[in-house]
Amino acid sequence: MPGTERLIWAINPAGEELVAAYRTGNTYDETAMARLRLLFRDTHQNMPGPLPPLLVDVLSVLQERWGYERPLVITSGFRTPQTNASIEGAAPASLHLRGLAADISLRGIPLTDLANAALWLSGQLGFMGIGLYRRFLHLDIGPRRTWTRLGF
Repeated sequence: MPGTERLIWAINPAGEELVAAYRTGNTYDETAMARLRLLFRDTHQNMPGPLPPLLVDVLSVLQERWGYERPLVITSGFRTPQTNASIEGAAPASLHLRGLAADISLRGIPLTDLANAALWLSGQLGFMGIGLYRRFLHLDIGPRRTWTRLGF
């Protein structure tokens, strides 16, 4: 529907929170997208980076599964090369470096449930990297692939 708003509710590692209608129909609200880029910034370097609308759309669709009643907790969004290099086990060519990935959880929802919803969505879309970790779910808008790093 052309007048349908797409929403997102997210909290970043700095504790900053944003509830936004970032898209109506096929039109993205540039002010909301700018606020989202700031929320998804590298909080270690205080550096915003790119944030493709497609990544926000994927996260919004996942959040919609639970009626937007719980915030997405962003563990990591965009990363600078310095921050990425400081994270043990981070891929040297991580999609976080290009703003194409987010590590998330959804308050009160088991990560396995969130991962299953992401796997279903990935099957519908034909793309998305999904990595299940002990404390978060990695999602990216790259090629379709999955992995686990539960490390108990």
